Amino acid sequence: MTRFLGRAASALALLVAATMVTPTPALAQSPDKYPDKPITITVGFAPGGTSDVAARILAERLSQSLKTTVLVDNKPGAAGSIAATATARATPDGYKIMLSDPGAFAINPIAMPQNARYDPLTDFTPIALVGQSPLVLVVPSNRPFTTAKALNDHLKANASTANYASSGSAGISQFGAEVYLKRAGDLSALHVPYRGGAPMMEALAKGETDFGVAVLASAMTMIEAGQVRPLALAAPSATPAVAKVPLLEQLGLPGATMTSWVIMIGPRGMPPEIVDRLNKAINDAIADPVVQERLLKAGIETYKPATPAETGSYLKQEVERYKAYQSELGDRLTK
Repeated sequence: MTRFLGRAASALALLVAATMVTPTPALAQSPDKYPDKPITITVGFAPGGTSDVAARILAERLSQSLKTTVLVDNKPGAAGSIAATATARATPDGYKIMLSDPGAFAINPIAMPQNARYDPLTDFTPIALVGQSPLVLVVPSNRPFTTAKALNDHLKANASTANYASSGSAGISQFGAEVYLKRAGDLSALHVPYRGGAPMMEALAKGETDFGVAVLASAMTMIEAGQVRPLALAAPSATPAVAKVPLLEQLGLPGATMTSWVIMIGPRGMPPEIVDRLNKAINDAIADPVVQERLLKAGIETYKPATPAETGSYLKQEVERYKAYQSELGDRLTK
């Protein structure tokens, strides 16, 4: 009995010791050694969309400044919510971060809560603002619509068959299209979702749908190639990339200004030292004229560098703004 009790006490002591020295996932590495392995930026859409374009430009720059490999991992589906869910569940050590967008963080949690089982404001760590890209109303180049009015006339005359493409249900492009339809006279059209901005634009170029409201960064290549025709821009002012395209507000649609932003976030509980390291690296990148020019050419305007706290405040402000829009749209996003 004495020998048994002795062995049990020894086993218990070893168990306690192991528990005491085993670090939590977030503290498995000292922040001052970060990073010492590859970092992955998760993107919620297929390659070629706004988030993907921005992530790849940033990944190249961050690989140099952080002196480690920075990879881009595309996890398309559910308007970015699959990627957001994976990010929320990741170990908060700074090696799994995400370039977020309005679909996953300001639209889907309210419009499609079954796809977004996370809180955009409490389940993540804001890291840095990156940039934004306005939405643009586009049609296939083989369609006869050369103005927004011509498109609207078509939609009114073909209410039962007209359709539009989006980058995914309850995503930014469906949101933009439904705002446009609502403001243009409570029009309607069948929603045809695709798995990201690039597949959406490919469908429009092939003439599979009548129109789409795309993020400019996703549409630029095909606009320049003449495969799609831009009819109006949902921006407060002209954008150099499409300077001759009229604004929706100039066409009599007030309050239709919409942009798709990209913000770097990580899982909740990231060590502040690692957040600050990433924030500085990202801010240095978007302040670089070369990076700014590459992003602008892709249709993405960089933000002024912001702190993690300012990034969190901006995200909260945008969530509230999109909530107001959704109140106006009612059940349009779920049809």
